[in-house]
Amino acid sequence: MDLGLVFGKNWGHRIIIFLTILIYGYLFLKNPNEAKKGLSSGLKTFISLFTLIVAALLLSSAIEVLLPVSLVQEYLGVEAGVKGSITGGLIGGILQGGPFAAYPIIRTLNKEGASIAAVISMIIGYNAIGTGRIPYGLAFFDPEIVGIRIIAGTLLTILAAIGLYLIFG
Repeated sequence: MDLGLVFGKNWGHRIIIFLTILIYGYLFLKNPNEAKKGLSSGLKTFISLFTLIVAALLLSSAIEVLLPVSLVQEYLGVEAGVKGSITGGLIGGILQGGPFAAYPIIRTLNKEGASIAAVISMIIGYNAIGTGRIPYGLAFFDPEIVGIRIIAGTLLTILAAIGLYLIFG
């Protein structure tokens, strides 16, 4: 059995696992019923996200197989220059779903030859532009506020992409 599966693959994973065990240990000692409610809620969330996570991982694997490395390198690689970094940011901005859906796709593009600047720009674009959050924004804010957020997020993503290109090349 791979101990990394149980204890995490890196220190970040291990810290989250340790804190979770510690907090639930405390909860079970202090208030077992609330601890059980928390576990039940977490399990329901996991089950509701499970198919999305599996689909995102399968999609990222399909991208890895279907998308030629040369194409990724041409449009998102170091050779693409600042245009590749900006393109990466804009691609990140249109990715849908939560991080469990978007990050495997970004990781695959990274493995396929996208530059560091393009990969970081994708993550920034995913968070700053966030087209997947437009319906949520419209539920709470006027269209003007949502539109300004998208424009500002896009401009910030482009500026960040240019800066990242200048730093990482």
